[in-house]
Amino acid sequence: MSTLEVTVTHTESVSTVIERYLSQPTYNRKGGRKRKGQELHVLNQCEQAEESKRCSIQNSKRTFKGIIYANFAHSFSMLTLTFRPCCDFDTKDFIICRDKFNLFWKSLKRCKQLKSVDLRYVGAIEFQKNGRIHFHILCRIPKQFKKLVSSKWKHGGLHFKCSIGDALDAPNIANYLNKDIHDDRLPLGKKRFLGGRGLDRPVVMKFTSRKIIDFLLQRNGAVLHQFESKHGFTYTALLSDATIDELEAFAEAENEDLILDMLEKLESISQNYN
Repeated sequence: MSTLEVTVTHTESVSTVIERYLSQPTYNRKGGRKRKGQELHVLNQCEQAEESKRCSIQNSKRTFKGIIYANFAHSFSMLTLTFRPCCDFDTKDFIICRDKFNLFWKSLKRCKQLKSVDLRYVGAIEFQKNGRIHFHILCRIPKQFKKLVSSKWKHGGLHFKCSIGDALDAPNIANYLNKDIHDDRLPLGKKRFLGGRGLDRPVVMKFTSRKIIDFLLQRNGAVLHQFESKHGFTYTALLSDATIDELEAFAEAENEDLILDMLEKLESISQNYN
């Protein structure tokens, strides 16, 4: 017996919906000679490792996109930080370059001029064709601090771009920054993106029907993109003006409907027996 599960990840700018049918796993009897069974076990381990890696990367992509949607829908800046070829450290080493970036951002936090600036950020790690690392950082540093920020980055170039943002900016930028998150040079088991503390997170809610999708679309909604995965789920990203309060009210209303429906059935049974 399969049950529909609809998982909604909601932010003020973009909501994503994953629909999948859940069922009890079937029992597979393992047979054959011991040697073949051992070979099959090794093969299964390899397949499980690949599946684990795939799931880890997909989870990173969804988390990264959700953070961008929740924090940078309007009025943001994008910094691109590169390393010069003559640095006295390995500019192709992920750990070293990440530590250099962390020191750079700490230096910004110590600046008196930036004391009143919201310094939360999220960023992508990319490898250039020559193997050197560079960073794309989304933040809220105003344009007037461009010169100050550039002076703090001692290891190469810094490109500073500001945007007032609109409804489509967040998903477009999220897709752009996510394009290299699958790179095998990024360490597995660690975050594949940069993120500061205090970032808002999307709200995740689970439903058992597609009514929630219709509800989101009714609130000035529009589907950005949709696809069916070979792994058995349907993914939909959409714009919607629905607030979290409206979603919670919808969820409560759905639960109340279910409870009322059950009560009506119980009352009907009671009347039949009286």
